[in-house]
Amino acid sequence: MTSQDIEKRLLGLCQATDRYRLPDHRRTAETCLAEFGEIRDQARRLYRNITGSWPRHAGDGGAAPARRPKLPIPSAIHRDQERRRASAQRA
Repeated sequence: MTSQDIEKRLLGLCQATDRYRLPDHRRTAETCLAEFGEIRDQARRLYRNITGSWPRHAGDGGAAPARRPKLPIPSAIHRDQERRRASAQRA
């Protein structure tokens, strides 16, 4: 991995942290946690590519981190989308 590759990946990671926002009326806590998890995964992968090993934590044994499954879309969003489609078809 060249220094330019490291620089590009670090810049991408910095930009992702700059875009990260806390929950509000438009963003759910689940969305924020998913974005935070992605930023964390990117940082851990960058660390591994630079040093050759995963970052160690107490009790983890140095094993590679497990991939976290994508969070499901809340059913309220599906109901809202269906309600909007139905009202658009009636209009």
